[in-house]
Amino acid sequence: MDKFERSQELERLRSECRALEEEAGLSQVMERAREGRFIPLGALGEKVTPDEYFADEHDYLRRKTRDAYFSVIELALRKKLVAAARKVESRYRQSLEEDFIAANRAVLTARAKTQRQPWGKAAIFGVGAVAAGYWAFGMVGAIAGAVGGFFLGQGIITESRNEANEELAQAAAELEQVQKDKTEQSLMPEFFGNAEEFSGERDERIDHESAYANTLQKRAAGG
Repeated sequence: MDKFERSQELERLRSECRALEEEAGLSQVMERAREGRFIPLGALGEKVTPDEYFADEHDYLRRKTRDAYFSVIELALRKKLVAAARKVESRYRQSLEEDFIAANRAVLTARAKTQRQPWGKAAIFGVGAVAAGYWAFGMVGAIAGAVGGFFLGQGIITESRNEANEELAQAAAELEQVQKDKTEQSLMPEFFGNAEEFSGERDERIDHESAYANTLQKRAAGG
């Protein structure tokens, strides 16, 4: 499954989750929750980092989602909601892992390209220039063709090297971003636990988990 297909699969699972929210009468509540805090962290002048802001927004949405889902009286529907939400989260985390593997592979491929130079192609152009020069002007033309062929070959090698280095830089930047996304996601507690999916009942211990607290702890640890 490529990145586009993973995105389509994730959107399908989100649509299924929203359909269950509509069935449970939670559409408006969840729409407002997904809009984020009315007064977001930092809006009143507090000094916050982007990571802290997004972590706080995650905690807000997580709490609102848990409150909404566990307010559903019908147990069977409540369990379906929790299961659907966990499928979305699981697919997203799996997609991050697959993106990480693909980005690592792209870096390795790009790095290998920087170590392979098109000597064969350059040599063919060089020989062609010598032959063309000799055919047109004899020995003098052949010498001129050799000189021209040398610079043509060098140009081909330089262009190839530059393209390979650019590809490596892009692959490395993509890998760095995916690593950052994985790190950030590792700080985000799941919306619901496995036991909650099985029973449909709220585990209040999970309520106290916090992405914001995890982010502050990471920063305090020098992360």
